[in-house]
Amino acid sequence: MTETATLYGPVAADIPAVGERLRAIAVGHHPLLGETLAHVFRTSGKQLRPALVMLSGKLGTYHRDRLVTLAASLEVVHTATLVHDDTIDQALSRRGLSTVNAVWDGKVAILIGDFLFAQSAFLAALLDSVPVMRLLSETVMAMSSGELQQYASSRQGMIDEADYLERIAGKTASLFAMCCAGAGIVSEQGPDAVEALRRYGTNLGLAFQIADDVLDFTGDEAVLGKPAGGDLRQGTATLPLILYARSQSGNGLDLSSVRESGDLDLLVAEVRASSAPARALERAHEYAEAARAALAVFDPSEAKDALVHLTQHVVERQR
Repeated sequence: MTETATLYGPVAADIPAVGERLRAIAVGHHPLLGETLAHVFRTSGKQLRPALVMLSGKLGTYHRDRLVTLAASLEVVHTATLVHDDTIDQALSRRGLSTVNAVWDGKVAILIGDFLFAQSAFLAALLDSVPVMRLLSETVMAMSSGELQQYASSRQGMIDEADYLERIAGKTASLFAMCCAGAGIVSEQGPDAVEALRRYGTNLGLAFQIADDVLDFTGDEAVLGKPAGGDLRQGTATLPLILYARSQSGNGLDLSSVRESGDLDLLVAEVRASSAPARALERAHEYAEAARAALAVFDPSEAKDALVHLTQHVVERQR
């Protein structure tokens, strides 16, 4: 049994349809646009966000094709943000694969990202749901705001936990919440159920991002496909670093000063060897527990069991 079948259970057979919708986006365009779109959709990844859409929809009236459309729309949003992020960071690879700006250039990458945001709105509009479109707009604004806040924080160089949590709520958790709440709307669930799904997605997204930031320090570099402390090297303070700084005497760390001193390798090693990653992971488990608690309003089902299991998976994964 594949990992996808194990994790996503009752909707595992339907998730490949999302990938088919994504690959179809690359067809019928002029060569440059078609080539770049085929490039960004060449891998399927973990398919976590499509799975959240399909599993959340399974808790209501399961309109498979409409849920596939929603899942494709949100995966396109996610892809657009990655293309723009890689361009801003001047990243040449992501998980061992070349980025758009590496294969072509930054101008092409920005235009492809813009196209993808428009394509996401087009797909969502096919659902003829004003609440879904409103939620999608709010989500894209929250994600953009989170990215801007991260950029501003990296420029200031100061480490602040409240700022960090606000950042990841926007840039990561808002899309998880959209996947779950949007599916609740499409599957004709009531306001209380949609709100419960929104809380589940938000807390799951926070747990996922914190666990991801812990792996950035503690994960196997060969498995991650990037050097340890990548966020720190790009000037981004994440929770393990914040907790480590708090444990130091005085006023903690000024990240901009550390970067200027050239002691990043030493700092990465110190954070990795400290208790900060484990304490950060405890926070991730707390958010995972909050996500599980949000599902209490739903009757027992295979889909609910899978959603509960995902709260464990996102904090225990190794990549």
